[in-house]
Amino acid sequence: MQLIIAEKSTAAETIAKNLAETKIKTQEFGPVKVWFTKINGEETTVIPLKGHIKNVKYPETFKKWNEKTLMKMVDAKLVYENTAEENIEVIKRFANGANSVIIATDYDTEGESIGFEAIDIVKEENKSAKIYRSIFSSLTAKELGEAFKNLQKPDKNLSDSADARREIDLILGAVFTRFMSLAAERLGNSFLSVGRVQTPTLALIVGRDAERRAFKPEKFWRFIVDIEKNGETFVAEYKEGRIFDKKTVSNLKKIKSEKKAKVEEVEIKEKKGVPPKPFNTTAFLRSAAAIGFSVPNAMRLVQGLYMKGYVSYPRTDSEVYPPTLDLNEILNELKNSKAYEKAANSILSKPLHPTRGKEAKDHPPIHPVKLPSEKLNPQEARIFDLITKRFLATLSDESEEETVTIKFDIGGNEFIAKGSRIITPGWREIYTFSKFEETILPEIKTGELLKVNKINESEELTTPPGNYSQGGILKVMEELNLGTKATRPDILKKLMDRRYISASRSLIPSEVAFAVIENMQKVSKNITGPELTATIEKEMKKIEEGQKKKEEVVNESRKMIKEVLKDLQSKRAEVKELMHKALLQQYIFGTCPKSKGKLKLVISRKTHKRFVGCSDYPKCHFGMPLPQSGYIFISPQNCPKCGIHMIEWRSKESKRTYIFCVNPACKPPKDEKNGKKKVKIAQNAVKNTES
Repeated sequence: MQLIIAEKSTAAETIAKNLAETKIKTQEFGPVKVWFTKINGEETTVIPLKGHIKNVKYPETFKKWNEKTLMKMVDAKLVYENTAEENIEVIKRFANGANSVIIATDYDTEGESIGFEAIDIVKEENKSAKIYRSIFSSLTAKELGEAFKNLQKPDKNLSDSADARREIDLILGAVFTRFMSLAAERLGNSFLSVGRVQTPTLALIVGRDAERRAFKPEKFWRFIVDIEKNGETFVAEYKEGRIFDKKTVSNLKKIKSEKKAKVEEVEIKEKKGVPPKPFNTTAFLRSAAAIGFSVPNAMRLVQGLYMKGYVSYPRTDSEVYPPTLDLNEILNELKNSKAYEKAANSILSKPLHPTRGKEAKDHPPIHPVKLPSEKLNPQEARIFDLITKRFLATLSDESEEETVTIKFDIGGNEFIAKGSRIITPGWREIYTFSKFEETILPEIKTGELLKVNKINESEELTTPPGNYSQGGILKVMEELNLGTKATRPDILKKLMDRRYISASRSLIPSEVAFAVIENMQKVSKNITGPELTATIEKEMKKIEEGQKKKEEVVNESRKMIKEVLKDLQSKRAEVKELMHKALLQQYIFGTCPKSKGKLKLVISRKTHKRFVGCSDYPKCHFGMPLPQSGYIFISPQNCPKCGIHMIEWRSKESKRTYIFCVNPACKPPKDEKNGKKKVKIAQNAVKNTES
């Protein structure tokens, strides 16, 4: 009998169904479902894990948080503890009767680490079983068939690389989290989390918001003219766009009564719009974020589509389709869908010339492998559509576009009008997620005199740089080698869950985040800067490639952590004082509109109800209601209407977070599709509150 071990239940079921040579039988062992069939002529049992079945942790002697034990924690021997006991028992049950064991987890460092955890359990029960590894990038019958006919050896270097990362992250995170929490006296559920990748990422987000806070707006002017030809109107702007020079502004004010614009030059350019490159993980997540998905949710959804066998493996650095990938087969599958039929047929009628980006030796770019055989939920369907249209776009023709630049002389000053249009849509016809704004200008020739309807003058202020978006921070993390394609979405999720950043598209740091980062930067830039983390990532790569041993890299990291900890402990009193001052801000909503005192979170001693009250109470009785159930967090985002901090609220039954203002004078924000429902949920949340 051969035993196949998959990473998750969905993957196990897909493998069994796609490779079965006889009728499949199933049996449940508690919460673990097992599949029985014949594969490649052998009786086969397919069992699932649920990700890692062992957890790396500190011995129980370090359970109590105590500053005296911090230095000992740096050198402590970590232990790997069984966590998924039900799955482990199933492995043990079938390991004894197995002649061979095939690891079918995801083929990357994390998947290999999970695979070796299963191998260790198997070897405890059956040392004579032969161990193999199946390598695949999609869960299609064809690719799985090839993978299980060409089995490989498990790669211990890949596994060690992942385990080194787990151990270093645990040591660094536990030691510095405990130090900061103990110094700030924030224990229990209010502990202050610090992490190897998490903290430098948070530092980037805080740094951008600090730029915004320090930004001083500067006044500038714009002069935009309405021009008319044959009843058609369009606009042209003064050549410099934003004007800061007051002398220039004064000169332009003098021509506001001009009625004629002379065409000095007409420049028409045609260009080719190159189709986008295939999706690697970062490009996919950025594109998903651009159409409204949070990065963690997009990763969860694409992973689910992969497990069902609809898309390829979603963790990849490659932007080049390998020669072994049968593009024609995928296109012939896609043309069975009305949504993709036209594009697929058009592509199949010509030689294939896919776009190319960076090539990596891991998995192929993310692409569809087959049409769903079930009705997907709306979010899954949109992600599948994004991936499929991107795939089709990478195989489509270039678009042909035209840009027009017209220079006008108005009262001796140069104004410019710009137009653009699509001549041939090419790939843009299928990839509707890429927007091209057309500005159609009338036909104009050099030397013409056109009518000026009005010259508009506007006085404006410069605006600060925007906060990072979820997609934007992913790009920066990749450029700085912060984390991996597999861990970056989880890092953002942790920062949101721990309330360091707002749970929205725009990543706004909380006051707690500012306090942690600013204090860490004062006492140790090693932890907040990207250099240390990037260096450790390079060391992980050396383990993966067999150039270094896991123990060597972990011990080198322990030495570095010890030096940083010594520096922190020497400045403990300073950290404590700074943190206490800063953390007081996290409970402040803003300024009271009546007394100008501080609006703060209050919990009634008598009723235990929570509400927003004024710091000048009892002189000022101004207050606002808060939801009495669920979880609330004072959002870093301010209400655009009243200016106070909004709240981020989630019910105990839901994972979705709602952001709204609790000021009765302001209505909760609406979105286009779900506005009424969102308003109702927000209003219900603040019913029966104490003000």
